[in-house]
Amino acid sequence: MKRGKIALSVCLAVVLAGSWVGFGGAGQEFPAPVVEARKAQTSSWDEFLGFWEENIEGEARFTVTKGDGEWYGIEASWPHGANQVEFWTMSAYPAGEHVLRYTDCIHYLLTFNGTVVEREEILYENGSGTVVMEGPKRVKWFDDQDHKADDVLYVPLRSPLGGGL
Repeated sequence: MKRGKIALSVCLAVVLAGSWVGFGGAGQEFPAPVVEARKAQTSSWDEFLGFWEENIEGEARFTVTKGDGEWYGIEASWPHGANQVEFWTMSAYPAGEHVLRYTDCIHYLLTFNGTVVEREEILYENGSGTVVMEGPKRVKWFDDQDHKADDVLYVPLRSPLGGGL
């Protein structure tokens, strides 16, 4: 439970502050041996890393970060009315080429009063599901509990401030 609350707090701080951080030394060039060494350290699952949004309205968001070892941290948010957001947090592990699997999802319904979380309701815990790379820069998320996003295609985030959380 503690991990979920910490992840939730960190995500909300980033979202509510409206600040998005870029990683990887953009614009920086590295010598060929360094580039090859970095390529060798990455895996097909690293394609999932970054900020994603659903491809039509951009309201649903999906974030994937790399944890220590082989796991990946995943957070998803989906607007649920004018002052509510559904929020999921989970730890996923490689489960095949271009596939991540999780079994520890916590699904929240957050109610806001301005920029402050007024109420936090846990809708379920220990949820499971799969995240699949559907093609270059195209991700699908299959949640085994409520199937909310089963037909939703996620693409790289186009605007860090547009279209909801």
